Amino acid sequence: MICLALGLGVLGVVALKRARRCSRGGCGHNGYHGWHSHGWHGHSHGWGAPGRRHPFLYMALQRIDATPAQERVIVNELDRLRERMHATKAGLRDGRGDLAAALRGPTLDDAALGAVFGRVDGATAEARSAVVDALRNIHAVLDDKQREQLASLLDGGWWGRGPGGGGPYRV
Repeated sequence: MICLALGLGVLGVVALKRARRCSRGGCGHNGYHGWHSHGWHGHSHGWGAPGRRHPFLYMALQRIDATPAQERVIVNELDRLRERMHATKAGLRDGRGDLAAALRGPTLDDAALGAVFGRVDGATAEARSAVVDALRNIHAVLDDKQREQLASLLDGGWWGRGPGGGGPYRV
């Protein structure tokens, strides 16, 4: 369970970095032209318009045949997760001063280093809690078939070729 939580945390960080790059125009998208199957019609959420910043999220929601209500819950949970992870990251960023203080003297300051490790441990616990809460709430909104489909996407990759996935042109 911890491995899954850490894996999802890493995926979340990668997605956030990609979102930041894409929001600055680095993904080659010229704009949002609407997605009409579930009524998004240009509304921008924290995860971006469908097909714009996070196409995988919306393709996955479509693949598991999520209802509009389920989509709203899932997107809201991911927004909440993103906010909590951002706050955790900001807390770690504040710890750089403690680390600098530990390294500044002629000998390594164990007390300042302990403060850094305490901050890291707290951030890890908060990140784990955020991921578990999001997973629990998303799990609750899906039915058995959707959970199985989502698990298959996570386990076998998007193309369903076993762990690691591959791509449509890989043999």
